[in-house]
Amino acid sequence: MANRFELVLDHDKVNFRLCSTTGQTLLTGLPGSSKIMLQNDILHVRTALRDSGNLVPHRGTDGSHFLTVKDKDGTVLAKSPHVPTPQAIEELAHAILAIVAKAPIFDLTKHSSVH
Repeated sequence: MANRFELVLDHDKVNFRLCSTTGQTLLTGLPGSSKIMLQNDILHVRTALRDSGNLVPHRGTDGSHFLTVKDKDGTVLAKSPHVPTPQAIEELAHAILAIVAKAPIFDLTKHSSVH
């Protein structure tokens, strides 16, 4: 499997995720109503991550760590899965930044009523 963005169907909403070559989900977007909207969101994520300062680390209430991708106006565009350590979040950030600009988009929805 190649690094890629995937458009997926989840409970009648479409969503995107950025996956590594191992299949690990690195980022998940917010649910949307159309594939076109999500493709636009992916473009916004790519644009936002031209500045690594838009990949913001957070600590969950359970002590886990995660990242959010924020637009220039502070809007959250996507978030990472939770990981246990600061070192793991740093590794995750490096992996995201290394692939986000060139990862192709694959449509895995295979659902005719979602446009």
